[in-house]
Amino acid sequence: MTRHLLLLLIFLVLPTTVLAAPRLQAEAPLFNFGRVAEGSKTSHTFRFQNTGDAPLIISKVRSSCGCTAALLSAKKLAPGEWGELKTTFNSKGFQGSVTKTVHVYSNDPDQPQTKFRLQGKVQKELMVTPRRLQFSAGKDKAPFAATINLRNDGSMQLFLSDLKTTSEELQADLSSSQLTPGESVQIAIRLAPNADKNRFAGYVTLRTSSPRTPTLRIPVTAVLSTGK
Repeated sequence: MTRHLLLLLIFLVLPTTVLAAPRLQAEAPLFNFGRVAEGSKTSHTFRFQNTGDAPLIISKVRSSCGCTAALLSAKKLAPGEWGELKTTFNSKGFQGSVTKTVHVYSNDPDQPQTKFRLQGKVQKELMVTPRRLQFSAGKDKAPFAATINLRNDGSMQLFLSDLKTTSEELQADLSSSQLTPGESVQIAIRLAPNADKNRFAGYVTLRTSSPRTPTLRIPVTAVLSTGK
């Protein structure tokens, strides 16, 4: 009788022990920071809770390029406890729509990796389109031509100067040295690669009066056919 009672108690307790597990529940896994000026930093603190019935353990935190993340709370959270994750996005070098992801790894058996995202738009005072030029040549290796567009998205007039290239094979001409807010100017690019080269890599550089973007450096590359 005693043995049967003991087995019954084990049977009743065992399912509860096996099913006990932590669960990481994010309060709001996505934060939209709206529109920010290029070069500025945006911070946000994500909150999450252990909604399970066993201790939640955070093993590591990983963030994508341009974003830093730090756990403000303890790495071990009891059931019902809240945790906090502070994130900071540095918009320097970015433009347009941006999404950054922070990965939080834990002992949650159903979701060992939880993603927190920051997204928004980075507005550069000086928009460059495209940000790099890449050509591919035919057998004749004829000169390449392309246009780079510069648009003033700021509120002050900009002045452009000292347009240079890093190679005699690469030529650049600026349509105007003044750029008023809301308007655009163009850089005409012409690449005449040497006949004995299979690849080309160079830069177009330009000085501006923008305190946020005092210098532009635009890569220009080409993969050239051997003609064989």
